[in-house]
Amino acid sequence: MTPSDTLWLVGQGPLIALVLARILGLAWTGPSFSASGFGWRSRVVLALILAGVVVPVVAGEVSAPSGWPALGGLCLAEAMVGAALGLSAGLIVAGARQAGELVGTQSGFSPAALFDPEAGNEMTALGHLYGLLALAAFLSLDGPIVLVKALVESYQVVPAGSAALNIETVNEVFRRVGEALALTIQLAAPPALALALAGLAIGLLGRAAPSLQLVTLSLPVRSALGLLLVGLGLLTLLATLVNAWNVWPGGG
Repeated sequence: MTPSDTLWLVGQGPLIALVLARILGLAWTGPSFSASGFGWRSRVVLALILAGVVVPVVAGEVSAPSGWPALGGLCLAEAMVGAALGLSAGLIVAGARQAGELVGTQSGFSPAALFDPEAGNEMTALGHLYGLLALAAFLSLDGPIVLVKALVESYQVVPAGSAALNIETVNEVFRRVGEALALTIQLAAPPALALALAGLAIGLLGRAAPSLQLVTLSLPVRSALGLLLVGLGLLTLLATLVNAWNVWPGGG
């Protein structure tokens, strides 16, 4: 590296720091980037590589402050913007996992819950399955590339240093959370409703004919029915997840 290159990097240091802060926020929260097996060193290296690609593209849209104290505050705000972008995409995965949890609970898989390092708590087998399917749909649609594209486009919506907590921001957050809850209901409703009706029918039969002892058979019946319904609706489930990724900002 020549002395002129070194001087250029020093002069562009504040700009690079601002862009790198937003990329680091995304790398810590975005789907697939925030995987538990993807350590912090790997995320920092990934952020540095992406910064080398993104900085030349957004250099004209970023104006860095002159003082270092102001730069530190702006870097923190930029990291929060990047983290919010990653979390907005992560809500789709979280919604899919919660849908799997609802179906798994109705199927009687709660006692067989396993610890999920991605979610940070215990989840049923169907919760794991729905989450993995959401990530598979994300990767099949070039999700990481879409995230980087959305990161570049975010500078037109939220210019560097202009992030502020206002009523529009709060409304957008609640809208994203509402969409994730709607996705959860959309994914879980068909099998969960069928399982609830099956449980009600078994309960009524058990009361009508106590000698049959159908209540003791309800758990294996509901588990088998739950797996059957999930298997039959797998294509519809994947299509719904693909549509959710396509309508996510930047995914269309």
